[in-house]
Formats: sequence, C-alpha cells, structure tokens
Amino acid sequence: MRVGAIDVGSNSIRLLVAEIADPATGGGLVTVARAGEVCRLARGLDRSGRIEPELATRAGTIAADFLRRARSLGASHVVIGATAALRTASNGREVAEAITGRTGLPVRVLGGEEEARLMYRSVIAGLGYQARHAACVVFDLGGGSTEVVSGLGPEVGRWASLPFGAVSLTERHLHSDPPSTAEREALAEEVRTTIMQVCTYMPERTPVLAGVGGTVTVLGLLDRGLEAYEPTLLEGWRILPARLDSWIEELMSSTVGERRARATVGDGRADILAAGAGVVAEICRRFPSPGLICSTQGLRYGLARLAAEEAAAAAGGAAGS
Repeated sequence: MRVGAIDVGSNSIRLLVAEIADPATGGGLVTVARAGEVCRLARGLDRSGRIEPELATRAGTIAADFLRRARSLGASHVVIGATAALRTASNGREVAEAITGRTGLPVRVLGGEEEARLMYRSVIAGLGYQARHAACVVFDLGGGSTEVVSGLGPEVGRWASLPFGAVSLTERHLHSDPPSTAEREALAEEVRTTIMQVCTYMPERTPVLAGVGGTVTVLGLLDRGLEAYEPTLLEGWRILPARLDSWIEELMSSTVGERRARATVGDGRADILAAGAGVVAEICRRFPSPGLICSTQGLRYGLARLAAEEAAAAAGGAAGS
C-alpha cells in the first residue's frame, strides 16, 4: 500500500510518501519520497497568540502542493496532521479550515499526547534493533513545542509536551548575533526549569537517547562531515557526548551568517539553530546517555503508518459489507 503524510509543523511543513508492506500494523515501511518547506507558522505566535494570515495562506499553498505530489506518486490515502502552532493559536481552527479548503482533506490538530506517541513509535521503528528491546528516551524538537517520551522498546511509558521550541525560544531570548552570554543563560534556565518540572518521573539516565528534528539533523550532518542531507547515513548515527558539546558550542557562538553559510544549514533554519542547540544541550544534560542518536523518522512517519492503518480498516469494512 502506498500512502502519504503531511506534517504541518511550527517551523516547517513536511511530506512523506511511503510504501507499507503490512498496512494493519504499519510495518515494512519504505520511503518513496520526502520533502520539506519552511513556513514558520509560529512566527510571532508568542507575542500575539495568533498565526499571521500570510503564513496561514502559505501553509495552505504548501500543503496543497504536497498533496498533489503525493497523489501523483500513487498515494491512496493521505493524512494531514498539525502540531503546536495550530494547537495553541487562538485562530488555529480557522487556519486548519483554510488548509482543508485548499486541500479538500481534514487537518487533524494533534493533541500533545497523540503527537508524542506517534513520534516515539516511529523513531523506535526506524532505529530497529538498537532500540527494540532497550529503555529509551526520545525527543522531537520542533518550532513551537518539544515532545519528550520514555519507554521500553516500542512500548510508550511517560510523555511530556514542553511548551517551547526553536522558534519561540529564539523570539523570547536570543536578540544578539551571536547570542550574548546572558541570553544563552536565560534560555538555558527556562529550558532546564521546565524539564525538571515536567520530566520528574522519567528515568534519571538512559541507554538510548534519540532525537528528531531539524537541529538534531544539522548536528548529525556536522558530526558525520556531510555536505548534503542523506537520511540513510544519518539514521541511527550516534554523536558522542564530547563531540556533541563541541558542535553545540560552535552553533551557539556563531552568527546567523556563519550558520547560513554552511551547506548543511541553509536559510530556513540558520536563525533558530542556536536556540535549538541550547535545548538539545539541556535535554542531554537531563538524560545522561552514551550519546545522542539521530533519527530521521519523526512525526510524518507516524502519520504515514496511521494512514495505512486507516486505509486497511476502510478496505476491510468495504469487503465485509
């Protein structure tokens, strides 16, 4: 079965088209195509509480284009899921309806728990043997929120949705270029305090700490010495703690221009990468591990598996009627 998933995030909108061998369980997933476009839906959301109209329009345009691409590649069922920006904005429902108007598909504004569970199971499935029977902590660092989930193999344990991401933290704290020591300390204090409050009952340390999201991807590319994004070379790559600290410091102490000049960063992430690196630093401090494992299979993979399960259920219902 070939399905599609569109993840409407706070910074980017992402597409996945995948073949799934076992639609009932979402097993045997093979990537057919994937793409992403920066939209920055969370821009100014902290200040106004609303998504700006031009950003909502852009989100609808990108989602409609991604849907056409998914259909052209033979996706029989496509799911659109939206996360923190639409979940928290006072006009989130209006934006969801506008995207539905452009695509003809309902936009599912995911709750924090649903997002965390879909993300966790996708990351564990992608990592395979090294995570299947291990105690794990997985996080997804987005533009407007950060999901943290602990579990044992594919079984989800505790979860938390932290009310910040790379976009919101940049707007709240990082106004100098490069960020000043005081700004960096203020960001770290907010992140550290929130993690201590909401992740209290999660493990003190973990043999498997895996991250997903643009910041983790950039850190993995830097550590592997890659000039272009190649998922097969990043999936499961472990960044050792000393090297991770060095890369984080480099990103946080560089200017936006210096970050943008790197082939692995580009325009859409350069200005929020320092904040993202600061979050990764605090999560790794809270959950000591042998190193940070990079995952390329985040929420959109969970949405694709959900699309396959729904399509299989619908086909079974039709066959039985």
